[in-house]
Amino acid sequence: MTRDEGEPSHKVAPFQNGIQGLEAGLCATLDRPYGNAYSFLPGKIHHPGPDEALVRLDYSGVCHGDVYGRDGGGPAPAQPQRPLIGGHEGVGMIIALGGNMSKHLGFEPGQTVGVAWRSNVCGTCDACRAGAENHCSSQKIVGMHRPGTFQHQLVRIPHSLNGAATCPILCAGVTAFAAIRMLEPEAGKWCVVAGAAGGVGHLAIQYAKKVFGLRVLAIDGGNPGKEAFCKNEGADEYVDFVDAGEDLVHIVREKTQGGADYVLVLSPVQSAYNAAGEFTRFRAKVMAVGIGNCHMPLRPILRKDLTIRSHETGTKKDIEDALQYSASGLIRCRIEVLKLNDLNKALDRLKGGQVQGKLVLDLRS
Repeated sequence: MTRDEGEPSHKVAPFQNGIQGLEAGLCATLDRPYGNAYSFLPGKIHHPGPDEALVRLDYSGVCHGDVYGRDGGGPAPAQPQRPLIGGHEGVGMIIALGGNMSKHLGFEPGQTVGVAWRSNVCGTCDACRAGAENHCSSQKIVGMHRPGTFQHQLVRIPHSLNGAATCPILCAGVTAFAAIRMLEPEAGKWCVVAGAAGGVGHLAIQYAKKVFGLRVLAIDGGNPGKEAFCKNEGADEYVDFVDAGEDLVHIVREKTQGGADYVLVLSPVQSAYNAAGEFTRFRAKVMAVGIGNCHMPLRPILRKDLTIRSHETGTKKDIEDALQYSASGLIRCRIEVLKLNDLNKALDRLKGGQVQGKLVLDLRS
């Protein structure tokens, strides 16, 4: 999560294709083994290569993926990449471009762009050839494997969008949107969102309800304010899994008139996957999104002829489509804006399940 990779001085127009006069800001840098906090160190400005762009970042979302980058686990590599600048939900302005960026891809200095989850894909594996580069076996993840981005992962941001509220769409939003779209849902049916009050969850409620016309039951817990929050996002029903206890499956079946047609499992815990198989109806579809050392019990899959899918973030096309729903005003991300030096506390809050909506860092000051 860089504060900015070069911020123009008052003498340099922000849209000049050059880096003379730019001063590097502080960077939130991981320079110690997993489990240690970010350090805030002076950044360095590098001339972009032929297929690269230099972006002055204004905002960066804080994602649970960043917890893995700091503490390990989930998709993080077994051996941490250090030193490493974290973050993968960045929005900012192009300051300088390599030759291929303008010539072949149409990017220009001064454009507002987003820097998302993956920085590079191979383009040749089965997933890439199928147009599913989000499942590339050789992908490199921004803020986990490397601190930058290659040209094809820059995303143009519609002019009407606010930078701070746009950051989360680049990861949380596209993850929710693409996962639901992959289910090919029928309007009017029941979709259960497990882990509904967080960054991905509150956007999943909105996409399911407003874009796909589904009825939504939200599951979360641990805070009495989460019910009002989820219903404000559009949830028709809410179940607190803490209060429900062993009756969770029965309550969900009752509220959905027989069981869920679709389930998004966003919580990376085994109990969420156990319950998902039980409160579904016959031939329901379950989408595994929450990253954890979890499994789906086989018995309900066989008994109900369930379809189990998995999904990781989304393609560039998914991001562009998700952004258009935000640009139209249909989807609104609930954000809390923090300063860069609040980063470690923000990650601890995420890890403890103490966040409703999304946390965003303002990198401009």
